[in-house]
Amino acid sequence: MDKERLASFATVDSDCRPHVVPVFFTYENGRVYVQTDKNSVKVRNLSRNNNVAVAVYRGEEAVVIRGKGRVVEDHQEFRRRTQDHVDKYRLQLDDHGRNSLGIPPFDRRVRCVIEATPKSILFW
Repeated sequence: MDKERLASFATVDSDCRPHVVPVFFTYENGRVYVQTDKNSVKVRNLSRNNNVAVAVYRGEEAVVIRGKGRVVEDHQEFRRRTQDHVDKYRLQLDDHGRNSLGIPPFDRRVRCVIEATPKSILFW
C-alpha cells in the first residue's frame, strides 16, 4: 500500500448511487487517508452517508477496503496526514504553500483529509 500511488475511492451519493474517483492516498495502521478539496463530491457524500470503499491495484492483484469514512477534524492530525501526503508524492510547494497546480494542501479553508477505516478487507 505504501508504494502504490493511485487508488479508486468510492462514496455513496444522495440517490444511493456509487461515486468512484481516482485518488492519491496514504496508508497507516490499516487506515487510508485522502487529501481533497473541502467542497468535493466525496466530502459532500460523506456528510450524508459515511460508507466508503477503496481499491488499490498492483498488477493483477488488488486490495479492496470497505468501511466508514470521516473528515479529519483535529488540526494536528490534519497537518500530519497532509505532510504524509506531501512526502509520499514529493510535492514541491511554492513560497505561498501551493503545489504545482496552485493547490494549497495545508489550507484548511479549502482542503481536508478523509480517513477511511476498514470494516472488511478483500485481497483479490
